[in-house]
Parts: sequence; C-alpha cells; structure tokens
Amino acid sequence: MEKLLEKELQTYETHKDELIGKAKGKFALIKDDQVIDVFDTKIDAIRQGYERFGNVPFLVKQIVEFDVPQNFTSNLIGA
Repeated sequence: MEKLLEKELQTYETHKDELIGKAKGKFALIKDDQVIDVFDTKIDAIRQGYERFGNVPFLVKQIVEFDVPQNFTSNLIGA
C-alpha cells in the first residue's frame, strides 16, 4: 500500500523552488500530483481542500526553505 500523502509530498518537492520564489511563507494545497492553489493562511487552504475534495487525504504545506521537524505526544498512547 502506498504511503499516505507520499505523492503529494513528492509534488511539493518537485515545485518547491518555484513556490518559494513566488509564495514563501504561504500555504500550498496539494492533491495527488497537482499544486491546486496557494493561500495566505493554513485554515483557508484546509477549508478549500475539504470543499473541493471532501473528507479524503490532501496536503496543506507551508512553503518554507527548511522544514523544522515537529514532535507531538498524545495522552492516548497506550490507552
């Protein structure tokens, strides 16, 4: 089974330089192999993704030169 959002992440990497040049700091909405649009806020990109695609996986990614890893913990682990 293909990893979730693998195609979308590859699409982001393919278009990263172009996106940084025109929309650094904004948020890209990506579905499959297409950059759908760029938005000023993450919530606008997420909203448009749900309106356009419904409740299916799509990627909203901030356009940055260097990604900073983020770690999250959950109280639900082991519950």
